[in-house]
Amino acid sequence: MSESRRDLAIAIKSCLESLADDAARSEMGELAHFISLAALAAEEAAAAADPRGDLLKALLAGEAGHC
Repeated sequence: MSESRRDLAIAIKSCLESLADDAARSEMGELAHFISLAALAAEEAAAAADPRGDLLKALLAGEAGHC
């Protein structure tokens, strides 16, 4: 994967986390859990695409690409 694919995976992860938060606030616990699993998969995809692992940690620590 290229850096652009890593960046896309990070953006998708961020959006999924936002959706999971919304589902949890709406008392849709099972949906929130399912979406959280998808966010973890997006994080793993981003990690697999990152040629410099330390850069990914810095990006995920902030609000980069947040919906």
